[in-house]
Amino acid sequence: MTSRVWLWLVGFMLLMFFSSCQKTISGNGVVIDKGSGLPLKGVSIDAYLEHPSPETFQMHTETDDKGNYFVYSNPQVCTGTCPALYVRIIMSGYVSGYVKNPDGDTTYLIRAGRIQVKNK
Repeated sequence: MTSRVWLWLVGFMLLMFFSSCQKTISGNGVVIDKGSGLPLKGVSIDAYLEHPSPETFQMHTETDDKGNYFVYSNPQVCTGTCPALYVRIIMSGYVSGYVKNPDGDTTYLIRAGRIQVKNK
């Protein structure tokens, strides 16, 4: 009887091992200048899992000539819902932003304006 329990336990462990799989989480999009409507080349793109932090950083890339980017995570073990992919979009002279789970999304960057302070 003990060997049956042990065999059942080993079988259950193997089933759990093979039912959870490693998955690479990926995303893509395009970055456009909101004022001109033109694609932005060389925009800095950082990918994170769950929330943007140094501990969840996955990769860095830049947009191509047409403003396109593609990001992916290290393989993740997903036994149910996989973690969200966050993309941080940064370009000097523009307001930066985040996109959650990009899937062909278009992000429009706005040029950063100068703050004017009125003197009394």
